[in-house]
This record gives sequence, C-alpha cells and structure tokens, in this order.
Amino acid sequence: MNLPVWFYDLLFWSAQVALLALAATALIRLLRIRPPRALVIHWRVLLLVSFLLPVLQPWHRQTIAAGTDAAPRLPFSPAVHMLMPLANPHWRFPRGAMIAELTGFLILLGVIVRFAFFVLGLLKLQQLRRASSPIPPGVACAGVLDQARTLVGAQAEFRVSTEVDSPVTFGFSAPVILLPERFLRLDAESQAAVACHELLHVHRRDWFHHLGEEILRVGFWFHPAILWVVSRVRLSREQVVDLEVIRLTRARRSYVKALLEFASRNRVTAVPAPPFLVERQLVERVSLMLKEVRMSRTRLVVSLSAVVVIGGAVAILAVSAFPLKASSQAPSQTTAFVAPLPTTTNSLGIKPVVNANAIWTDQVKRGDMPVQVRGRAILLAPNQARLSLPELLMTDVHVGEPASVDTRDKSVKGHVGRVSDQVVLGVRTADITLESPLPTRTALVDGMVQTTTLPNVIYVGLPAQAAHSKGPIVLSMFKIIDNGTQAQRVNVRFDHASATTIQVLSGLEPGDTIILSDMSKYDQFSRIQIAR
Repeated sequence: MNLPVWFYDLLFWSAQVALLALAATALIRLLRIRPPRALVIHWRVLLLVSFLLPVLQPWHRQTIAAGTDAAPRLPFSPAVHMLMPLANPHWRFPRGAMIAELTGFLILLGVIVRFAFFVLGLLKLQQLRRASSPIPPGVACAGVLDQARTLVGAQAEFRVSTEVDSPVTFGFSAPVILLPERFLRLDAESQAAVACHELLHVHRRDWFHHLGEEILRVGFWFHPAILWVVSRVRLSREQVVDLEVIRLTRARRSYVKALLEFASRNRVTAVPAPPFLVERQLVERVSLMLKEVRMSRTRLVVSLSAVVVIGGAVAILAVSAFPLKASSQAPSQTTAFVAPLPTTTNSLGIKPVVNANAIWTDQVKRGDMPVQVRGRAILLAPNQARLSLPELLMTDVHVGEPASVDTRDKSVKGHVGRVSDQVVLGVRTADITLESPLPTRTALVDGMVQTTTLPNVIYVGLPAQAAHSKGPIVLSMFKIIDNGTQAQRVNVRFDHASATTIQVLSGLEPGDTIILSDMSKYDQFSRIQIAR
C-alpha cells in the first residue's frame, strides 16, 4: 500500500515512541527506581526525547529531479494512487493515500474537538470561581489555612464550591484553591494536610505544567504512548507533593485518611486543573507514602545511568527498525538532475551485496505502452463494478474506454459505462460494465481503465522512486550488468507514467534490465554486487 510520506513518518515515529515508552516503563520497574523526583525528571526527559527524535535521527530522503519540460504531460500523479506490481499483480491495495487522508482528517477533527473542550474547561474554571464563596475569617478552619500558608510559604485564596468533590487549584498571578463543602467537616490535621498539598502546587507553579501537558494531550490524543508518559509525569509529580506534605506536617495517617475520604466520592470535573486525587493513582500514591522510600545516591545514579544507556540502545533500535523518510525533494523543472558522486565501496572498502530474490527487476521494452489508471472497485452486480479514484485521476477517464476487473482468480474485460460528476472526499467513481459475470461472493476487486496508448515508445515497469513524481523526471537507477552479477548506477530520464509502467526518454535501451525496488539505502554506492 502506497502511503504519503507524512503518514508513513507519523506511523513510524509513533512506533519509535511506543518502543521507548515500553522500555522506559520496564526499566523503571526492573530497577525499582521509586524516588518520585527522579521519576519526574525521567518521564519529562522521555517526552523531550520523543519529540526530538525526528530532528536527531537520519532520514532516508529520496531525491527526485524534474526534466527540462516545464510541466507534466499527464494531469495526474500515477504512483501515489496506484500500486507497483508485486508477486501477485491481481491483488492490489491502491487506496493508501485515501486511508491516510481519512486518518489525518479524523486526527485533526479530534484535535479540534479536544481543543474546544480545553477552552470550555478554562471557561468552566472561571465559572466555578465566580460561583464559589470565600471562607469567612471566623470559621474554624480559617486558622488552619493561615498556618498552612505560613508553613508552605505560598499565598492563595481558599474558596468553597458546591460544584466540586475534590480540591482544585488553578491560576498564575492570583491562584485560587476551590474546596468542596465536605472539607469543612474534616478534622484539623486532615484539613492542614490537604491545604498544604494544594499550596505546594501553587508554590511549585504546577498549574503551568498541567496546562502544558493538557495541550500535549490535545495535540496527541491519538497516541497511547504519549498519553501514558504524560500520566506518569503527573503521578510522579503528585507523589513528590505527597512526600513533601508528610515532611512538613508529620501527619501521615491524617493525610492518607484525607486521600481515602476524597477517593470515596470523587466526581471527575472536566476542567484543566489538577484535582486533589485521581482515583487510578490512589494505590500507587498511598503505597509510596506507607513505605520508606530509601535509595542510596550511588544506587540511584547507577540505575539512572543504566536507564540512559539501555534507553539509548532502544532508541537506536527503534530508529533502525522504523526509519523515517523525508519528503521527496523536487528541484526546479528547468534544472536537470545531477547525481552525486557515489563510491563503489563503503568506508571499510566493502562493496554491498544484494540478494537477487530481495529485489524486483524489469526489462526495458519498445512498443505500444498502454496508459492506465487503477484502483479498488466494488462489485455492484455480477456484470457491473464501481471503481473509486481520486478526482485528479478521473480527468482522463471517459465513457466507453476499455477497462477490466481483476480478482485473485480471474480477470474480466469490460468498458466504462458511466462516470460520476459527484466528488466525495476528493474521490469520484466510474461504473465498469463487464463482458462476463463475476461470482456475487466477490465484493472488493481491482479495477483498471485504459485511458490511452503511447505508440512505439521505450518503456519499463514503474520504479519505486517514481511514487512521488509528476511528469518528466530524472532518476538515478541501478542497471543490471555482467550477466546479472552486478548493477551499475545510471541516470534515466522518464516521462509519461501509467499504473505499472513508465516511458523512458533516455539513459536506457530496449533489452536493459533495471532494479525497480527501493534502493535508497545504497545511495552512496555507484555499483553493487548481486548474489544468486
């Protein structure tokens, strides 16, 4: 399936981040790294590395240059929407671009919806603030709150809200802490612990970090690994605050009691502010507070060093297993392609060896070259199929043109009976009338329409490098020489392209054999060996 470069890179970058997150989680558990301050740094660094991966790693860039003609002669980009013929030329999936576009649309729609909820959440915070009431100075807990301010060294306004079930802290210049009504019924020690917890968030400016994480969650809502790492950052931050509360108040039991009290009736408020307790964090937070967190500095340094080393190795493995590809570069169409000066060997003096079974080759021919468009089709009736193609490809499809439908078992000829004028998501349809019926159990088939024929031209199978090209181009190809034992790099100028073939203007002669597979990993070589 041919995929746009941006979609390919998004998938592979997602896989890289998933591997890193999986390895980081496993290492933390294996090495039993428990100090929350170290974990906060660990998870934040992992987030940073994840977003730097596309910048730090080498990309496999395909260089495509235009010929001297000013514009393509065919009004379509053939290989983006059509497949290379593989082992079974009758079973193709040419709708990769359409799938990518639909996925991109859904991702963008999700970002817009979640951003709208984010903005509504900010407005909800302001509404909660206006609807809340200040704590009168004469209330019993007022003195406890004043002591907590002094103990933590942070100032914030405490207000009581009937619309929250858990304390919520937000605000920059004038921070506000909303307290539920049941806070007033807690004992003094529990009130002090809860107040210290929220004031520590104010002192640490955690709402700023929380908003940044919310923006990440909005932009990468579709990425489970990013969401997981963000959740670990938040858990570790809460654990840091928990331990600091216990250090300041020396009221471990009362603090745990307060956590359990709010966990029993904790209604999640859809606002971009950290609640006092997220129920799924309860077990890990309480477990850490009830255990002595002791880890020597030496062991911590050694463990974190191991995480860095092993994590780096996993990153290299992930980049190697899922390499990104940069967008193809197309120089000016008035400038001919100038190939680099590759070498026949690498830095160690070794000429690369390629297995003949791992490459796809084709022989250059002279003759009439059919120009075809190809796509997936749905069988509407035993003798009728509906072909779906991007609107740009449909400009050359007309009623009466020869067509065919392929299944795994047979190919049936026909002609175009109708071309739809309606465009849905950039796609138009054409109905193919078949000369003989197909079994009704066949649903999805491979449809092809022959739009024209180029008489007496030199042509060859469509190379992988032409997947992002339009019209006249010059590509650097490998031509088989020495009775199939080696391949030499040559520059070939191509012109008209079809679903499976492309016209050769210069650089090759009828009878030459070239490698059509993607050989970008050998860009630095001018010659390769072929093992049979």
